[in-house]
Amino acid sequence: LVAGVELVKDWRKRTPFALRARAGTRVCEAMARRGVLTRPVGNVIVIMPPYCTTRAQLQQMVAALAAGVAELAP
Repeated sequence: LVAGVELVKDWRKRTPFALRARAGTRVCEAMARRGVLTRPVGNVIVIMPPYCTTRAQLQQMVAALAAGVAELAP
């Protein structure tokens, strides 16, 4: 399983974040503070849980991602 979440300023207009804004890095740092380690590829958050991931672990990953994205909001 591989999931990629592209971070954009405005999803309706597909306005991207500038790379210098480090949006992907900032979200990954927020996720790490919540116990989820991942890495960005530019402004794309890559999540690759192993097949043995439990439902609770997957919920933790998604919650950490949502919280990290929420930190980007003005």
